[in-house]
Amino acid sequence: MTNNDGPGDGFARDLERGRDENAPRLSNVSAGDGIGSALSSTNSSIMGDDIQGDLGEEWGPRHPCYPHLNPHVPVDSVEYATTRIIRVRRDWLLHGDLAPAFSNLYPEILDPAGISEPEFRKVIGKLNAELGETFNPYAGRNVVDSVMGAVTGWLWDDLGLTASKRRLAALEDWMEKWNTEMQKSMSTDDSGLVAPKMIPLRQTGYMTLDIQIPDPEIAPAPSTAGANESRTALTMEPAPAAAMPV
Repeated sequence: MTNNDGPGDGFARDLERGRDENAPRLSNVSAGDGIGSALSSTNSSIMGDDIQGDLGEEWGPRHPCYPHLNPHVPVDSVEYATTRIIRVRRDWLLHGDLAPAFSNLYPEILDPAGISEPEFRKVIGKLNAELGETFNPYAGRNVVDSVMGAVTGWLWDDLGLTASKRRLAALEDWMEKWNTEMQKSMSTDDSGLVAPKMIPLRQTGYMTLDIQIPDPEIAPAPSTAGANESRTALTMEPAPAAAMPV
């Protein structure tokens, strides 16, 4: 403390008030062989990713209507070039982590593909109801199957006598039947569209509901210059030719 400081100047600022929100938050710079990456901006999280209000509103892989490349077919197949995947994400508010459940937010890109909003909500309601009853650990039959599995050294499960495995197999059969009905309805239509198809949930680990649709030929999200720095899309129009001097 200098001689010009008053007797109470050193404690003038309330230390319990916390950080001043108006003060800019500077990026941390790794010194030498520092571990981890530095925070990229003033709106960065502890992991270095920019915090945004609603990621679902921006066009990109997290958008509900974003057409993903089809990972369920070989890359050299015709379906890989002509189809895309619409991913319906998990809804953790319905069953929590006890059972898988999927969001009933309707991706409007499914409408031209042949799946209307009432049909989509019927499918999501069917899946969420069946998965909730199948994976509920407090259901009476599931408790009996757990006890029988422990008593028999899990032979009960290996023999396929659990109700959950039978219900999951029945649900997969229902999804395959739905795919067949959509294929028949599209074949009788003169539009020439490829029928949408639900991918079995076991292929996605019950983390997403993948729906295969024809390629809508929508431009992908613009590439980013860095992991945490977004850029606006650049126009694809050719630049005008410069006039040659005479």
